[in-house]
Amino acid sequence: MTADQLAVLCQRLGENADPVRAVDGVRALAEAIVERVRDGVPLDELADDFDTLEDRLLAAGYAAGLSSVRSYEPLPGGGAGHPVLSVLKCPGGSCSRIEPPDADPPPCLVHRQPMAAARLRS
Repeated sequence: MTADQLAVLCQRLGENADPVRAVDGVRALAEAIVERVRDGVPLDELADDFDTLEDRLLAAGYAAGLSSVRSYEPLPGGGAGHPVLSVLKCPGGSCSRIEPPDADPPPCLVHRQPMAAARLRS
């Protein structure tokens, strides 16, 4: 679950009004987690930090916590046939974050690089 939580954290760090950035105690812990990831700390060693971050979000009244289930949007290109699908993924391979392909890839604020293009394979 921690890779999924890091993916959500990475995405939400880019949203100025998101509680991950807007709530002081939450922001400080989120930034500390990001620094530890950058320093190469294995994700399984950050499980307690992610649990604490989740608890702080819930205590501040944000019921979504670090859940990736905030809204549903179908993947682009999911129509008829078998088109080649590509996504943007974590450039460091640290988490499971994916984004739809875009001409201007969003930044990964954990690794301080643009999201990396990847072709989906079965």
